[in-house]
Amino acid sequence: GDIGAAVADRLRLVGYEVMAVGRDDFDLTNVTQIDSFFERNGGGFDLLIHSGGYNVPKNFDALTDEEIRLCIDSNLFGFLDVVRHCSPHWQTKHYGRVVVLSSLYGFMGRRGRLPYVMSKHALNGAVKTLAIELAASGVLVNSVSPGYIATALTYRNNSTSDIDKITSGIPLGRMGAPLEIAKVVEFLCSDLNTYINGQDIVVDGGYSIGGFL
Repeated sequence: GDIGAAVADRLRLVGYEVMAVGRDDFDLTNVTQIDSFFERNGGGFDLLIHSGGYNVPKNFDALTDEEIRLCIDSNLFGFLDVVRHCSPHWQTKHYGRVVVLSSLYGFMGRRGRLPYVMSKHALNGAVKTLAIELAASGVLVNSVSPGYIATALTYRNNSTSDIDKITSGIPLGRMGAPLEIAKVVEFLCSDLNTYINGQDIVVDGGYSIGGFL
C-alpha cells in the first residue's frame, strides 16, 4: 500500500537494507506461506514494520463470519506469526525494533467497520503486551496510528462527500501524506528511540482530539 511503500522508501533512503513484500508474495492469512518465507529468508531481521491490513467496509448485518475472521487473521494473527519467527533473532542479538501500522480505529469506532475496528483494537493490545514481554531482550515495540492519509485506499473506501467532511474536521485542514507517517516510523526504528516502548503514536493532524466535533 501507499503507506508501506513510503516507509520502505524512507528507510532505504536513510541507509537501511529493506525487504518489502506485498500481499501477492506474502499472504498474512496463510501460515504455510509465512513459514515458507522464513524458511527461505531466515528470521534475522533487526526491524519489523507491520503495515499489512485488510478492511471490509460493511455494516454488521451484512457481514459474514468468514469476512470477520479474514480481517482478524490478516490484521492480527498474521502479525503474531511473523513475530514468532523474528523473536529468536532479537533475543540472541538483544536488539530489535517493532513498529505496527495501526489506525485511529484501534481506539475509536466507526459505523461499517466492525472487523477492522475489532482487529486494530486487538492489535494495539498485542503491541502493549509484546512490549512488556520482549523488553528484557532489548526490543522496543510500538504502534503508529495514522489518521486520514491521502492514499488510494482512503479514496476507495470513502465517498467524495465523506472526504470533504473528514478534511473539514482535521484542525490542520488537510489529510496527511504517506511520507509523514514514514518519518515517524523511521524515528521509532532509529537509535534516537531508546525509551519509547508499548506506545501508540497518533499521527492525524489533530482529528482525534476533537477536531471532527
